[in-house]
Amino acid sequence: MTLLGSLQIVVLICIAYGLAPGAFAYAQAANSATLKEDHVIRYCVDPDWLPYEAIIDGRHTGISSDYLSLLTKYTDLSFVLVPTSSWRQSLALLQQGECELTPMLNQTPKRDRYLLFSDVFFKSPNVLVSLKTEPFLQGFEHIGQRSLAIPSDYRLVEYIQQYYPSIDTVLTQSEREGLQKVAKGEVDVFVGSMFSVNAYIQQQGLTSLKIAGWGGPEDELRLGVIHSKQGLLKKINEGLANITHGEHISIYKKWHNITVVEDIDYSVVYQVLAALGGFILFLLYRTICMAKYNHHLSAKNKTLQKLQHELEQKNSDLDFLAQHDPLTKLYNRHYFNQTFLNDERAYRKDCVSLIIIDIDFFKAINDMYGHAIGDKVLVQVAQVLQASVRDGDVVARWGGEEFVIVCKHLDLQGAADLSQRIAKELTQFSFQNNIKVTCSFGVAQLGETETIQTCFERADSALFKAKQSGRNTYCCA
Repeated sequence: MTLLGSLQIVVLICIAYGLAPGAFAYAQAANSATLKEDHVIRYCVDPDWLPYEAIIDGRHTGISSDYLSLLTKYTDLSFVLVPTSSWRQSLALLQQGECELTPMLNQTPKRDRYLLFSDVFFKSPNVLVSLKTEPFLQGFEHIGQRSLAIPSDYRLVEYIQQYYPSIDTVLTQSEREGLQKVAKGEVDVFVGSMFSVNAYIQQQGLTSLKIAGWGGPEDELRLGVIHSKQGLLKKINEGLANITHGEHISIYKKWHNITVVEDIDYSVVYQVLAALGGFILFLLYRTICMAKYNHHLSAKNKTLQKLQHELEQKNSDLDFLAQHDPLTKLYNRHYFNQTFLNDERAYRKDCVSLIIIDIDFFKAINDMYGHAIGDKVLVQVAQVLQASVRDGDVVARWGGEEFVIVCKHLDLQGAADLSQRIAKELTQFSFQNNIKVTCSFGVAQLGETETIQTCFERADSALFKAKQSGRNTYCCA
């Protein structure tokens, strides 16, 4: 019998004997305390897995801590940390039911025996790490006879045992221990998460290490809940869905602090100091030598700083170019596929509409004015689209003169109205060389059981009908 059922029986007995008022108030208070307790979740974390999560001075910190704070904001749940000394101990407490939740781990068949998993809320690649003297390995298939260190109880242990059983694996207690074994030459290669590997290399000053390849499937991190608390999953998934894109980006920027670590060769400095010691009596000569050396060193430092700045800028540019069209600066087709086609479940519960846009007679513009003017027209059309959509709508260049708009929380009629508004803005915009630019629009709303790919094909068919209807118009699928 549950505590709540027992309290109900107590109330009925009290009523029967004329003791209802005071006893009923006591039962209500106890019941309220029980319900409040149901919203307090005891959880365990990996105490040594920065930047994802860790326990420092008895407090939970890291990416998972920030996400739990957001879940507290978006749900009526609260979370109480159960401190542990290792990830293995955390998993043991979860299996025993002393912990009810863990905020950041991968789903595996072994863990499915005692955990239920939320939707994916954070992804990260795994990488191979070796000494800088080792060649670039690309992936597990090129490890060959080399030994591979991997933390025990990590999801990748099961993956390697299933798909690469011939690899000589060495199990370690943590990622930190595995990296130190590689630095000392005790094992050849280590595999771990890119973010945490980078953090440990910087913290421990392991400058002799390098990233030597990709380490299997990327981490798809979720919250895990013990089976007896399966009712929490609905609240947790709803809370995750309410986390905004800006909040995800804020957490990513806070903890994604990859920097370039350079080895410094001090042998030249030692040689110079030895030479100066031999000529200590020749003060004038030493002063001249030091002045020349300082000037040379200052120039080298400036050169290194410039190269480091250029490298960081290049990395930033590469990240931007991977997801954006270089001409219009809109999101590109790759971003659309990765964000929408590959993760349809994240948008299934929302009202989503697609608009495919094609510039009318764009080939004639290129033929008449040249491709340079045509490129400027594409940029200006992109500006009109960005200025016309709502905050939260995604505008992407699909290719050539075609664009795609993804509208969340907007039905078919709303998307049609947006198409009309864009068409009107195009007629009022002053394009290059006073060119008159119009567009045709294909509009479709995502069905409840429909894939985004199918919805896209319907919108594309509607665009074709709009062109057949004389262009400069929209057609709804």
